[in-house]
Amino acid sequence: MRSRGFDCLLLTVFSILFFLPVTHSNAKDLKMMEGEEAVDIEADELMYEQESQLYHAHGQVEVTRGDFSLKADHVQLHMATKGLTAWGNVTLREGEDVVECERLEVNLDSRLGKIYRAKLFLKEQNFRITGQEVEKLGENQYRVREGSFTTCNGDRPAWKFTVKELDVTMEGYGTVKSPIFYIEDIPVLYSPWGVFPVRKERQTGLLLPEVGYSDQYGPQIKTAFYWAMAKDMDSTFYLSYLGDRGFKEGLEYRYAFTEDTRGRANFYFIDDQVFDKNRYAFFIEHQQKLPNDFYLKGDINWVSDNQYPRDFDGDLPEETSLDARSLRLLRSVLFGGKNWDQFNFLVDAEVFDDLTIPSNDRTLQKLPKVGFFALPQSLFKTPFFYEMSTSYTNFWRETGVEAQRGDLFPIVSYPTRLFDVLKVSPSFGFRETLYYSYSDPTETFKGWESRETFETGFQTSVEFYRVYDAEPSSKISNLFKVAKWMHTIEPTVGYRYSPRVNQRDLPVFDEVDRIPYVSEITYGITQRLVGRPEKETMTSGPYEYARLTIFQSYSLGDPYLDSEGKKRSFSNIRSELWCSLNPYLSAEWDVEFNPYRGGFDLSNFLIKGKDLRDDVVQIQYLYTKDRTQGINFDARVRTISPLYVFGSYRYDLSNHWRVATIYGAEYQSQCWSLGFAVENWGRSPTGTQQKEVKVQLYVNLLNLGSVGHKPYQMIF
Repeated sequence: MRSRGFDCLLLTVFSILFFLPVTHSNAKDLKMMEGEEAVDIEADELMYEQESQLYHAHGQVEVTRGDFSLKADHVQLHMATKGLTAWGNVTLREGEDVVECERLEVNLDSRLGKIYRAKLFLKEQNFRITGQEVEKLGENQYRVREGSFTTCNGDRPAWKFTVKELDVTMEGYGTVKSPIFYIEDIPVLYSPWGVFPVRKERQTGLLLPEVGYSDQYGPQIKTAFYWAMAKDMDSTFYLSYLGDRGFKEGLEYRYAFTEDTRGRANFYFIDDQVFDKNRYAFFIEHQQKLPNDFYLKGDINWVSDNQYPRDFDGDLPEETSLDARSLRLLRSVLFGGKNWDQFNFLVDAEVFDDLTIPSNDRTLQKLPKVGFFALPQSLFKTPFFYEMSTSYTNFWRETGVEAQRGDLFPIVSYPTRLFDVLKVSPSFGFRETLYYSYSDPTETFKGWESRETFETGFQTSVEFYRVYDAEPSSKISNLFKVAKWMHTIEPTVGYRYSPRVNQRDLPVFDEVDRIPYVSEITYGITQRLVGRPEKETMTSGPYEYARLTIFQSYSLGDPYLDSEGKKRSFSNIRSELWCSLNPYLSAEWDVEFNPYRGGFDLSNFLIKGKDLRDDVVQIQYLYTKDRTQGINFDARVRTISPLYVFGSYRYDLSNHWRVATIYGAEYQSQCWSLGFAVENWGRSPTGTQQKEVKVQLYVNLLNLGSVGHKPYQMIF
């Protein structure tokens, strides 16, 4: 990456210098036309010596062309030799890139030249390079003497590289004499000589190693080799030493053939000396745009054993890792289809790997599922609306009943307002479901079966609201720059009816296969807090800061079953609270309260707070009666200005098990960061997770790269 920075720098500098067309004039404000763009020269004094064909410009000289400009105290241009010299506070700009030097010499014909005592700044990468002398030796050949390089701001950078001499051939190689790496003004690393590839594209080569330590398995080191195979694909080969576990190999292949066709594939293998078994995993992601606006996407995840995601969680993609840790489930899916304005077509195949059981022979898979959906829309331009869902699903598994199922469910509704106040939406839908069952060892479900039913109901609601002017002295309003607040209250009452239907001869795969006799009343209330900003723009308008929903149902049909299997007429009271006072506070709370036993059957909440110092605290609580109960705590606190300490604590309250404790510190400077982390994993009650302590050290140099990484479990 460093060589790419030098490449961009030198190309920028010399492309500015070598395209300055000049014509004769003796005016103080001179515009010269040549090629497609004009060159303007302004100076306090502009003279021309006809005999020597030499232009002299003195005093606040400005040369501009397009998006770059040159400023200097003095400029000379020799028309016979096409030699241009500028000296005295020379500044070159092209876009946001800047070159400052004491003297500049360049020949416009040969495009050879020198820059003396140069300071160069490339804003996009924040590259800052100095050189006593920068020289162009020939086409794509350059030399920098007594130079330095950093991405840090300020006259005394936190780190830098210095070189005695640097020779560069673009699209070739560069050689460095006496490179030294400094921290502040202290030399840390030295080499008498070095060579590196200089490419505009990605570069093949070794990546910096990662190091760590596990108290259970010993020292760990990870090395990698990067191969830039082509412009649209690359690969990284990994070799890791994991102490007592042995050596682990990995391969990551990435491709981007077009903007819409891209993906990656990761493969890992280890002859685990502790596990005494060959272990492997692969993770594949792909997306592709097909003709006629069809699309195809895939996410394939596979591991050799149920313990692999716990032992090598860093191998798993982010979303896959979340499911594996919280749900103990791996999901692979391949899907595609097409979206219209009012219709959707979708085909997908799903495979589930339950990590809690030794065999997935009885795990139900959907291979494939085909769906066509009509979104709510006007029915033949009448006041009536219709929507429809239709699907075909093939249920497959190694052992147990299998089936093919078709389901058609159109719904017609008539949304209207009574007295321009009361919102009412009656609806009616007919449902047809067809089955073909086979491979049932008990021969209970076999052959063709069908089910017909209907569903009808209505929903009515009314909205009350009040608008409040934000008080100038209100700290909350000033904090979010809100001019007006609106509080809305929307009570809702609905009724739904579905008759009793004979379903005893149908297999059970999901909720579609057992439709209860429904005659229920649902009532609830929704409250919202909306703020209107002081200044509205095209992209900003009223914003919803908080929402609270509370609702409950009463059944006149089949009773509800609570978590203990008892029949109830009243459902649990369900409530959802959502709050987004970002970037300072956000919260989500999802609960179900059982009115019969006076306790919660479900309670999940997540609260995240952040202050102006960039301190962050997050608390997550997960509770499902008789199933799971856990708490997660994450925090990051800034001590002195650049130093952060962070920690994470995960505890399983159901099994009284400390899952993990993670803590560390990170020093964040403008151009570099350094951190360490300690992961202390507890032993699970079942023994599937062993006690282990890991130590990681990581460092990052801005726009150059990093060694090591922060723990994957950290949210920050």
